[in-house]
Amino acid sequence: MKIFWHLLLWLWCAQGLAAPALWSASKDGQQLWLFGSIHIADERLAELPPVLLRALDDSRQLLLEVDPQEITPAALAPYLRMAAGENWPSRLGAPLSAELDAAISQAGLAQLRPLPPWFAALQLTQARAMALGFAGEQGVDMQILAEARARQIPVAGLESPSTVFGMLASLPERRLEADFVRHTLDELPDMQGHLNRLLDTWLDGDEQALQALLQEDTGEELKAFIEQELLLSRNRLWLERLTQLNPPRALLVVGALHLYGEQGLLALLRQDGYTLKKIEDKIVY
Repeated sequence: MKIFWHLLLWLWCAQGLAAPALWSASKDGQQLWLFGSIHIADERLAELPPVLLRALDDSRQLLLEVDPQEITPAALAPYLRMAAGENWPSRLGAPLSAELDAAISQAGLAQLRPLPPWFAALQLTQARAMALGFAGEQGVDMQILAEARARQIPVAGLESPSTVFGMLASLPERRLEADFVRHTLDELPDMQGHLNRLLDTWLDGDEQALQALLQEDTGEELKAFIEQELLLSRNRLWLERLTQLNPPRALLVVGALHLYGEQGLLALLRQDGYTLKKIEDKIVY
């Protein structure tokens, strides 16, 4: 259980966790609901639970990590270029480059060759997950987005696509890209088991198991990058963005691990004067 599973929880969950849970946060007449999502799923999450839809109906705005409409080729292009003279062997070394090339060839993804290795690795895992019946469209955030659009409820992102893509694009300068690709390739053979475990753990709301997902078999430097950059720093940025938006009534749906812990969104909101209440101990699918 390595890099890809952290990203599923954080990109595309642990005080008081008995979840999936819906939380209320109120302050000075403002009412927020927070739900810790999983970004990829299968038919087990085919329908949203009524309590989550009621929170959406009571909201004037849906807040996601990123507004999907902002994820455009133009927005991503600056992060998907390699410098002149760079190629996979120069960035990964010949042996690892050959492994990645073989994996994308087998997957029919030769079009990824001109792109940075970290992005090719992400696309490779996404394609494999989809082949196994897991898709982002079945994730909670994409389902709730469709419901919001059907209800004509405004949608906004807590960050721009450039935030997280900029972090991932910094892997080479941090000397972490090869480690990222190595771990990603190692995960492919047992992806079915890993994805089932991830989804089962999220559905069960097993706090020890969810926390354990952060601790398994990942190099310390890469683990620190994921935790500090992809998780905690984004939490702080989201709180600033939430203060700027100041929605009177809103539903926030973000990756589940963003909610919990000493620097999670729930703790940050409590420190900012919000009153928190768990609405549902466990949402049943």
